[in-house]
Amino acid sequence: MHMPEQLVIRPPSEAKSLLIRVIRGCDWNRCLFCGIYDLFGCAHSLRTLDEVKADIQALKALHGDCFETAFLGDANPLALPADFLVGILTTLRAQFPRLNRVTAYGRASSVWKKTREELAAIHTAGLDRLHVGMESGSDAVLRLQKKGTSQNQLIEAGARVKDSGMELSYYLLLGLGGQALWQEHVAGSVQVINAVKPHFVRVRRLWTHPASRLGEKIAAGEFIPQTPEGTIIELRDILKDLDAQDTTFTCDHANNYIQVHGRLNDQKTAMLSVIERFLALPDDMRRNHYESMPSVI
Repeated sequence: MHMPEQLVIRPPSEAKSLLIRVIRGCDWNRCLFCGIYDLFGCAHSLRTLDEVKADIQALKALHGDCFETAFLGDANPLALPADFLVGILTTLRAQFPRLNRVTAYGRASSVWKKTREELAAIHTAGLDRLHVGMESGSDAVLRLQKKGTSQNQLIEAGARVKDSGMELSYYLLLGLGGQALWQEHVAGSVQVINAVKPHFVRVRRLWTHPASRLGEKIAAGEFIPQTPEGTIIELRDILKDLDAQDTTFTCDHANNYIQVHGRLNDQKTAMLSVIERFLALPDDMRRNHYESMPSVI
Protein backbone atom coordinates (compact mmCIF):
# COMPACT_ATOMS: atom_id res chain seq x y z
CA MET A 1 0.00 0.00 0.00
CA HIS A 2 1.26 3.51 -0.83
CA MET A 3 2.26 5.37 2.35
CA PRO A 4 1.94 9.16 2.30
CA GLU A 5 4.91 11.31 3.25
CA GLN A 6 4.98 12.99 6.66
CA LEU A 7 5.38 16.67 7.51
CA VAL A 8 8.22 18.03 9.62
CA ILE A 9 6.17 20.62 11.52
CA ARG A 10 2.69 22.11 11.73
CA PRO A 11 1.04 24.93 13.72
CA PRO A 12 -0.38 23.98 17.12
CA SER A 13 -3.82 25.03 15.87
CA GLU A 14 -3.63 22.23 13.27
CA ALA A 15 -3.15 19.44 15.84
CA LYS A 16 -6.29 17.59 14.70
CA SER A 17 -5.92 18.32 11.00
CA LEU A 18 -5.29 15.98 8.10
CA LEU A 19 -1.66 16.65 7.12
CA ILE A 20 -0.67 16.70 3.44
CA ARG A 21 2.94 17.18 2.36
CA VAL A 22 2.90 19.38 -0.72
CA ILE A 23 6.55 20.50 -0.70
CA ARG A 24 9.59 19.24 1.22
CA GLY A 25 11.46 21.51 3.61
CA CYS A 26 11.84 25.26 3.11
CA ASP A 27 12.75 26.94 -0.16
CA TRP A 28 14.29 29.91 1.73
CA ASN A 29 15.90 28.24 4.78
CA ARG A 30 18.18 31.19 5.60
CA CYS A 31 16.52 32.65 8.69
CA LEU A 32 19.10 32.78 11.47
CA PHE A 33 16.62 31.94 14.22
CA CYS A 34 15.10 28.87 12.59
CA GLY A 35 17.15 26.04 11.12
CA ILE A 36 14.41 23.53 11.94
CA TYR A 37 14.65 21.77 8.59
CA ASP A 38 18.43 21.48 8.92
CA LEU A 39 18.03 20.04 12.42
CA PHE A 40 15.63 17.42 11.05
CA GLY A 41 17.83 16.75 8.01
CA CYS A 42 15.12 17.82 5.58
CA ALA A 43 16.49 19.47 2.45
CA HIS A 44 14.15 21.43 0.21
CA SER A 45 12.81 19.60 -2.84
CA LEU A 46 9.72 19.61 -4.99
CA ARG A 47 7.03 16.99 -5.33
CA THR A 48 5.03 16.28 -8.45
CA LEU A 49 1.31 16.84 -8.64
CA ASP A 50 0.79 13.10 -9.16
CA GLU A 51 2.80 12.30 -6.02
CA VAL A 52 0.71 14.62 -3.87
CA LYS A 53 -2.54 13.35 -5.37
CA ALA A 54 -1.42 9.77 -4.64
CA ASP A 55 -0.81 10.77 -1.01
CA ILE A 56 -4.30 12.30 -0.77
CA GLN A 57 -5.86 9.10 -2.11
CA ALA A 58 -3.78 7.02 0.33
CA LEU A 59 -4.86 9.20 3.23
CA LYS A 60 -8.48 8.69 2.21
CA ALA A 61 -7.92 4.90 2.15
CA LEU A 62 -6.24 5.02 5.58
CA HIS A 63 -8.65 7.31 7.38
CA GLY A 64 -11.84 7.60 5.40
CA ASP A 65 -13.67 10.91 5.27
CA CYS A 66 -13.37 11.70 8.97
CA PHE A 67 -11.46 15.02 9.01
CA GLU A 68 -12.96 18.48 9.28
CA THR A 69 -9.69 20.40 8.82
CA ALA A 70 -6.54 19.90 6.75
CA PHE A 71 -3.10 21.49 6.60
CA LEU A 72 -0.70 21.69 3.64
CA GLY A 73 3.06 21.63 4.36
CA ASP A 74 6.01 21.82 4.63
CA ALA A 75 7.21 25.40 5.01
CA ASN A 76 5.92 27.30 1.98
CA PRO A 77 3.47 25.72 -0.46
CA LEU A 78 2.67 29.24 -1.70
CA ALA A 79 6.01 29.19 -3.54
CA LEU A 80 4.39 26.71 -5.96
CA PRO A 81 2.51 27.81 -9.09
CA ALA A 82 -1.12 28.73 -8.57
CA ASP A 83 -2.41 26.04 -10.96
CA PHE A 84 -0.42 23.39 -9.06
CA LEU A 85 -2.06 24.45 -5.79
CA VAL A 86 -5.49 24.59 -7.42
CA GLY A 87 -5.00 21.00 -8.65
CA ILE A 88 -4.08 19.80 -5.16
CA LEU A 89 -6.93 21.63 -3.46
CA THR A 90 -9.48 20.41 -5.99
CA THR A 91 -8.39 16.80 -5.44
CA LEU A 92 -8.32 17.24 -1.66
CA ARG A 93 -11.81 18.72 -1.52
CA ALA A 94 -13.18 15.98 -3.78
CA GLN A 95 -11.68 13.19 -1.64
CA PHE A 96 -12.56 14.80 1.71
CA PRO A 97 -15.88 16.63 1.21
CA ARG A 98 -16.40 17.08 4.97
CA LEU A 99 -13.50 19.52 5.24
CA ASN A 100 -14.62 22.92 6.47
CA ARG A 101 -11.12 24.44 6.70
CA VAL A 102 -7.89 23.96 4.74
CA THR A 103 -4.79 25.93 5.72
CA ALA A 104 -1.11 26.22 4.77
CA TYR A 105 2.11 27.98 5.63
CA GLY A 106 3.12 30.75 3.25
CA ARG A 107 6.05 33.15 3.20
CA ALA A 108 5.09 36.81 2.77
CA SER A 109 7.55 37.11 -0.13
CA SER A 110 5.85 34.24 -1.97
CA VAL A 111 2.37 35.62 -1.34
CA TRP A 112 3.56 39.03 -2.57
CA LYS A 113 4.67 37.47 -5.89
CA LYS A 114 1.22 36.03 -6.52
CA THR A 115 -1.31 38.17 -8.36
CA ARG A 116 -4.61 39.00 -6.74
CA GLU A 117 -6.29 36.77 -9.33
CA GLU A 118 -4.03 33.84 -8.46
CA LEU A 119 -4.69 34.20 -4.73
CA ALA A 120 -8.43 34.42 -5.39
CA ALA A 121 -8.27 31.24 -7.51
CA ILE A 122 -6.36 29.40 -4.76
CA HIS A 123 -8.99 30.45 -2.23
CA THR A 124 -11.86 29.46 -4.54
CA ALA A 125 -10.26 26.03 -5.00
CA GLY A 126 -10.36 25.49 -1.26
CA LEU A 127 -7.58 27.21 0.74
CA ASP A 128 -9.22 29.02 3.66
CA ARG A 129 -6.36 30.30 5.80
CA LEU A 130 -2.67 31.17 5.46
CA HIS A 131 -0.22 30.91 8.36
CA VAL A 132 2.49 33.52 7.68
CA GLY A 133 5.67 33.99 9.70
CA MET A 134 5.74 37.74 10.19
CA GLU A 135 8.13 37.25 13.16
CA SER A 136 8.80 41.02 13.33
CA GLY A 137 7.61 44.15 11.60
CA SER A 138 10.95 45.92 11.99
CA ASP A 139 13.11 46.14 8.87
CA ALA A 140 16.23 46.21 11.06
CA VAL A 141 15.24 42.98 12.83
CA LEU A 142 14.11 41.29 9.60
CA ARG A 143 17.47 42.11 7.99
CA LEU A 144 19.40 40.94 11.04
CA GLN A 145 17.60 37.60 11.06
CA LYS A 146 17.80 37.21 7.24
CA LYS A 147 14.05 36.77 7.02
CA GLY A 148 13.91 37.74 3.35
CA THR A 149 11.00 40.14 3.63
CA SER A 150 10.30 43.73 4.69
CA GLN A 151 7.73 45.73 6.58
CA ASN A 152 6.17 47.02 3.35
CA GLN A 153 6.03 43.53 1.87
CA LEU A 154 4.39 42.15 5.02
CA ILE A 155 1.73 44.85 4.82
CA GLU A 156 1.11 44.43 1.09
CA ALA A 157 1.09 40.62 1.21
CA GLY A 158 -1.26 40.63 4.18
CA ALA A 159 -3.69 42.92 2.41
CA ARG A 160 -3.68 40.66 -0.66
CA VAL A 161 -4.45 37.58 1.43
CA LYS A 162 -7.39 39.30 3.09
CA ASP A 163 -8.65 40.67 -0.24
CA SER A 164 -8.66 37.13 -1.66
CA GLY A 165 -11.13 36.02 1.00
CA MET A 166 -8.67 33.90 2.96
CA GLU A 167 -8.09 34.25 6.68
CA LEU A 168 -4.63 35.49 7.67
CA SER A 169 -2.67 34.25 10.68
CA TYR A 170 0.53 36.20 11.44
CA TYR A 171 3.17 34.79 13.78
CA LEU A 172 5.10 37.09 16.11
CA LEU A 173 8.38 36.10 17.81
CA LEU A 174 9.07 37.86 21.11
CA GLY A 175 12.77 38.49 21.64
CA LEU A 176 13.71 38.36 17.96
CA GLY A 177 15.57 41.68 18.13
CA GLY A 178 17.58 40.65 21.16
CA GLN A 179 18.47 43.29 23.72
CA ALA A 180 19.81 45.69 21.09
CA LEU A 181 16.76 46.01 18.82
CA TRP A 182 13.83 45.19 21.08
CA GLN A 183 12.24 48.64 20.82
CA GLU A 184 12.46 48.60 17.03
CA HIS A 185 10.97 45.10 17.11
CA VAL A 186 8.02 46.32 19.17
CA ALA A 187 7.37 49.46 17.13
CA GLY A 188 7.67 47.78 13.73
CA SER A 189 5.48 44.86 14.71
CA VAL A 190 2.76 47.21 15.95
CA GLN A 191 2.89 49.10 12.64
CA VAL A 192 2.37 45.94 10.57
CA ILE A 193 -0.40 44.50 12.72
CA ASN A 194 -2.28 47.78 12.87
CA ALA A 195 -1.98 48.26 9.11
CA VAL A 196 -3.01 44.73 8.13
CA LYS A 197 -5.39 43.76 10.96
CA PRO A 198 -4.85 40.02 10.37
CA HIS A 199 -7.50 37.64 11.58
CA PHE A 200 -4.99 36.12 14.04
CA VAL A 201 -1.74 37.15 15.71
CA ARG A 202 -0.07 34.09 17.23
CA VAL A 203 2.71 34.86 19.71
CA ARG A 204 5.78 32.73 20.39
CA ARG A 205 8.93 33.30 22.41
CA LEU A 206 12.22 33.02 20.54
CA TRP A 207 13.99 29.78 21.41
CA THR A 208 17.39 29.24 19.87
CA HIS A 209 18.90 25.84 19.26
CA PRO A 210 22.65 25.98 20.01
CA ALA A 211 23.43 24.46 16.60
CA SER A 212 21.38 27.04 14.67
CA ARG A 213 22.94 30.00 12.86
CA LEU A 214 21.67 32.34 15.56
CA GLY A 215 23.06 30.01 18.23
CA GLU A 216 26.50 30.46 16.67
CA LYS A 217 26.11 34.25 16.83
CA ILE A 218 25.09 34.05 20.49
CA ALA A 219 28.14 31.92 21.27
CA ALA A 220 30.35 34.48 19.49
CA GLY A 221 28.81 37.37 21.43
CA GLU A 222 27.30 38.89 18.27
CA PHE A 223 23.69 38.61 19.47
CA ILE A 224 22.60 39.24 23.06
CA PRO A 225 19.32 37.40 23.71
CA GLN A 226 16.43 39.21 25.28
CA THR A 227 15.89 38.45 28.97
CA PRO A 228 12.82 36.46 30.02
CA GLU A 229 11.33 39.56 31.62
CA GLY A 230 12.23 41.53 28.52
CA THR A 231 9.98 39.31 26.42
CA ILE A 232 7.08 39.97 28.81
CA ILE A 233 7.68 43.70 28.50
CA GLU A 234 7.74 43.34 24.69
CA LEU A 235 4.42 41.50 24.85
CA ARG A 236 2.91 44.24 27.02
CA ASP A 237 4.21 47.10 24.89
CA ILE A 238 3.09 45.52 21.62
CA LEU A 239 -0.37 44.77 22.95
CA LYS A 240 -0.70 48.23 24.50
CA ASP A 241 -0.27 49.98 21.14
CA LEU A 242 -2.35 47.65 19.00
CA ASP A 243 -5.44 49.00 17.27
CA ALA A 244 -6.64 46.07 15.18
CA GLN A 245 -10.35 45.61 15.63
CA ASP A 246 -11.53 41.98 15.41
CA THR A 247 -8.01 40.49 15.35
CA THR A 248 -7.66 37.46 17.64
CA PHE A 249 -4.46 37.85 19.69
CA THR A 250 -3.23 34.60 21.23
CA CYS A 251 -0.18 33.11 22.94
CA ASP A 252 -1.00 29.60 21.74
CA HIS A 253 2.35 27.86 22.21
CA ALA A 254 3.85 26.01 25.16
CA ASN A 255 7.04 28.06 25.21
CA ASN A 256 5.38 31.39 26.02
CA TYR A 257 6.26 32.63 29.50
CA ILE A 258 2.76 34.03 29.91
CA GLN A 259 -0.49 33.15 28.17
CA VAL A 260 -2.93 35.82 27.10
CA HIS A 261 -5.77 35.30 24.67
CA GLY A 262 -8.46 37.63 23.43
CA ARG A 263 -10.10 39.59 20.67
CA LEU A 264 -8.98 43.09 19.82
CA ASN A 265 -9.81 45.69 20.70
CA ASP A 266 -12.57 44.69 23.12
CA GLN A 267 -10.48 42.36 25.28
CA LYS A 268 -7.18 44.27 25.13
CA THR A 269 -7.59 45.81 28.58
CA ALA A 270 -8.26 42.42 30.15
CA MET A 271 -5.17 40.91 28.48
CA LEU A 272 -2.99 43.81 29.63
CA SER A 273 -4.28 43.32 33.18
CA VAL A 274 -3.05 39.71 33.14
CA ILE A 275 0.42 40.87 32.10
CA GLU A 276 0.56 43.69 34.66
CA ARG A 277 -0.52 41.37 37.47
CA PHE A 278 2.27 38.99 36.55
CA LEU A 279 4.88 41.78 36.43
CA ALA A 280 3.72 42.93 39.88
CA LEU A 281 4.60 39.56 41.45
CA PRO A 282 7.68 39.38 43.72
CA ASP A 283 11.01 39.00 41.92
CA ASP A 284 11.64 35.46 43.16
CA MET A 285 8.21 34.27 41.99
CA ARG A 286 8.75 35.68 38.51
CA ARG A 287 12.27 34.23 38.34
CA ASN A 288 11.07 30.78 39.44
CA HIS A 289 8.35 30.93 36.81
CA TYR A 290 10.83 31.72 34.04
CA GLU A 291 13.10 28.89 35.12
CA SER A 292 10.20 26.41 35.16
CA MET A 293 9.07 27.08 31.60
CA PRO A 294 10.02 24.63 28.83
CA SER A 295 12.15 25.65 25.88
CA VAL A 296 10.64 23.97 22.85
CA ILE A 297 10.36 24.57 19.13
